[in-house]
Amino acid sequence: MHRYVTMTKRFLMIFCLLFAMANCAAVRGESDLSSDQTATISQGLPLPSIAVSLVMPIVAAHYFGRHWPKNFIAAFRREYVRQDFDKLRDDGFNTVIFLVSWGDFQPMTEPCCTWDERAFARLHFLIDEAAHAHLKVILRVGYAWSFHPDAGVSSQRIHRLLNEEAVQTAYLSFVRRLASEIASSKHVIMSFMSWEDQWLRQLDPSARSVFDDFASLLPAGMRPVPGAVLPSLDGEGAALFNAYWDWLVMYRLFEPSRQILPNLSYEIRVDKDPDYQTNQQGEHYVAAWLDHRAMYRQRGRTPVTIYYAPYWGAENIGERLTADRATTLFTALLDETRRTSDYRDIFIDQFNLVDNTPGHENNAIIEPGAIDNFLKEAVCTMKNRGVIGYGYWTTRDYRESPLYNPSFSYGLDGWRLTLASAPQVPAALVSLGNGDVELRMVSGDTLTQTVTAAVGRLPATDARPDRVCVEASAEAESSILVHASQEDAPVRLHFASGTLSEQCADIVSTPVDDRLTLRIHAETGAALRLRGVWLFDHTQIGGLYDTHGLPGSSHGALVRFNHEFSRTGLPANCNP
Repeated sequence: MHRYVTMTKRFLMIFCLLFAMANCAAVRGESDLSSDQTATISQGLPLPSIAVSLVMPIVAAHYFGRHWPKNFIAAFRREYVRQDFDKLRDDGFNTVIFLVSWGDFQPMTEPCCTWDERAFARLHFLIDEAAHAHLKVILRVGYAWSFHPDAGVSSQRIHRLLNEEAVQTAYLSFVRRLASEIASSKHVIMSFMSWEDQWLRQLDPSARSVFDDFASLLPAGMRPVPGAVLPSLDGEGAALFNAYWDWLVMYRLFEPSRQILPNLSYEIRVDKDPDYQTNQQGEHYVAAWLDHRAMYRQRGRTPVTIYYAPYWGAENIGERLTADRATTLFTALLDETRRTSDYRDIFIDQFNLVDNTPGHENNAIIEPGAIDNFLKEAVCTMKNRGVIGYGYWTTRDYRESPLYNPSFSYGLDGWRLTLASAPQVPAALVSLGNGDVELRMVSGDTLTQTVTAAVGRLPATDARPDRVCVEASAEAESSILVHASQEDAPVRLHFASGTLSEQCADIVSTPVDDRLTLRIHAETGAALRLRGVWLFDHTQIGGLYDTHGLPGSSHGALVRFNHEFSRTGLPANCNP
């Protein structure tokens, strides 16, 4: 996947054409959209006249509120945000990155459009708290994942975005609404979209007219025959498919959005994609690896955005990289980005040092003992190659828990509460002065949530042990029984009277028909207030802080790295 192979001639020609289109338009300062289209997209919101100034160098931290990124906007507790931000500031970060999930903010696109105002209110809270902590803000616009019950399956939602013009219109209304919401927040210095949130996997017949628009831009000898079968990601038309995808996101999504949101960048897909061919024996093989040149040539003056993990350019056979080898590959990534983007400044939105993602066990990693030396070299490499900033992805290890609304910030949305006694259900929800909520449970009460495989992956009986954790304050000695399987015995969690604690235990999770139900039952004598629930079989590691906020194995090295990169000019040990 990450080998360097010469591109096929026809693919290079397609990208040279797209590069020429982008470059000429950028020089003229024009858009490929008609004036009517531009007016429609920007209706009700004047185009930004002055871009917000970037603070440089940018030393950013992604913030997930102690929860899975897929679920964070509905999950974070307000009471922890200020202390979390203060700690990030103390560690040398000057900026925080928030994921703005399309489905959380605009759950339904038909009819266009419905909004969840709670998400906007919570985003405003985060932005205001960042200002209080003297942190700048960057937004990832249109993050693909959402557990919102009205948003549908994320993969299907993205598929429709890339194939249906009506959904694209709804998406641009989301961008327009976001721009109006942050217009007065001057410390929001930048935003970016990502290929990962707009990943084209299949072309539908309904997108034929848009594909024909793209094909009409190709030289006559390269245009597909009218009515020909649409290209596919894994067929012999993979080169044409990928070129169309790049054009689609650059010209139908990014370009109109760039005219609405100041300092909008686009995260380039720096990985290569296979170009499949069939030999004389009828065998399917990879003839070349294709890059995404049009993404590098994005319009505007905002830095181009990329991501980094140690696997890039490596063999990815489970190897452990030395500091020197990791530096060589990292340097190659930055050199390629600079060269292909015509030497634009670079922002690395996901700077990863550790990768323990399930299913990617063969990815190369940096030898744990070599991380400190790699970071020392990385400061010089980045400063010498136009990197104006980075965002560390996993500043606090997170549990991949698929539960929606796990901190009851949205009341009982996603949950079913069965009371043992007569009081009305709303009485069980205790609103705190800071906007957080607790759920009061007493003897005999039962709380359940059912999640489906639409979240991407469910905890199940496999090699990874499942865990359940509950954070609660107990008014009396209290025990709860927790089930995640119809056949296996529940686990018991005990909470001492008058204490606030998080209790965890191993549990057996057994999905049935791609559905998993978590059930919490308050035993006799129980009286407690739930503040958070997690069910998970994997914890993503970042090396800065663990799930409880204790320093991780790379904490000292990362803090030193932050402070070194924050300084203007090159460190003394760097060669210019």
